[in-house]
Amino acid sequence: MKRLILFLAALAFAFGVSAQDAETNPEKQAFLDRDTALNEQLSEAIGAKNYARAERYCLDRIRLYESQGESLRGEYAFLIDGNYYNLACMQSLQGKRKTAVRNFAKACELGYDNYRHVLRDTDLDNIRTDKTFQRLHEAMRATSDYRYILQTAPGYAAGQTDTLPRFTYMAPNDRDLVRVREYFKLDSVAGAGDELSKIRRILTYIHDMIRHDGSHGNPHPMTAVAMAEACKDGSRGLNCRGLATVLNECYLAMGFKSRFVTCMPKVFINDCHVINAVYSCTLDKWLWVDPTHNAWVMDEDGVMLGIAEVRERLRDGRPLVLNEEANWNNRQKTIKENYLENYMAKNLYYLVCTESSRFATEVRAEGKPHPRYVYLCPVGFTPDYQGSTPNYIVTDDGWFWQSPYDN
Repeated sequence: MKRLILFLAALAFAFGVSAQDAETNPEKQAFLDRDTALNEQLSEAIGAKNYARAERYCLDRIRLYESQGESLRGEYAFLIDGNYYNLACMQSLQGKRKTAVRNFAKACELGYDNYRHVLRDTDLDNIRTDKTFQRLHEAMRATSDYRYILQTAPGYAAGQTDTLPRFTYMAPNDRDLVRVREYFKLDSVAGAGDELSKIRRILTYIHDMIRHDGSHGNPHPMTAVAMAEACKDGSRGLNCRGLATVLNECYLAMGFKSRFVTCMPKVFINDCHVINAVYSCTLDKWLWVDPTHNAWVMDEDGVMLGIAEVRERLRDGRPLVLNEEANWNNRQKTIKENYLENYMAKNLYYLVCTESSRFATEVRAEGKPHPRYVYLCPVGFTPDYQGSTPNYIVTDDGWFWQSPYDN
């Protein structure tokens, strides 16, 4: 039975609450300590199936939050909707249908919108026939059922592309890419196997060498060697864009045609994700590789897939297989359901990449032209943000994913 149990102390750490911060802010530390204790008691009560006691602990957590000053309430506002959701679950399990629906509505009002979790959560079975619950749950679908949003998106359409630029890829004999190849010892990393094994080995090497750190910006300049040097002592990592930039330059240095691709949601709420597309001559197509998760995706026969193929399979329901090695920072296994069917379904509504893939693609320098970006969008969709540089919006996925070896 899966429930949304909020470990506030752990989440506070993830959001950057350090020991030093706690020492200088005793009010915050007292709040975290008390909430952690309540959460432990709540977990114990649920484990014992004492839902009346668990209900009291949910109420205590809500009162604790609401008793704090405005600043602290604002800092942890992202948690309060989950506390009301937990309260509704505990009341539903006791058959308190009216109060459970009322607190479920409060959770929705405060921002809770995980449609698929609600769909699976058996704690709420006692209130599923309630019309208010059904209305609230269905309303979530349009904003938080990301696979549904992707499935109902318009399709692509071929268009006039003869006025569009060709995608270009820096040659591996460029002196900066030669330095990348030597710095990362990529010939040794790639090994003597076939093309696909080399692609996967380089991916895993970068994933293991530089940890993902989504809470900080990337160091400058944003080039593979410079960013690897900045992370060498282990004191910091890179966000997904930084990791994809490093991997992109490594692939280019080894002669692979490669791009880093920004995967965007229909409506930008809190984040997007950046992964890589590397071209396989063996399979004659672009492949999905994600250095944040050491991830690649396959079909039911174990054949590696590209971003376009994964997106279409999410839309039409065909099988997707995530590699067993997929993980986050070698600390947490990446689960297909969370990664593909929720997170990446959200972030595959439209795609963005630069027209030129090269060393220091996004480094700004005097006299260096700004990179131009190509947006692949469903028909009729206009992205909220398009930047200040003149860019290209296309609906022709065949053109966007053209072979780099086409004449």
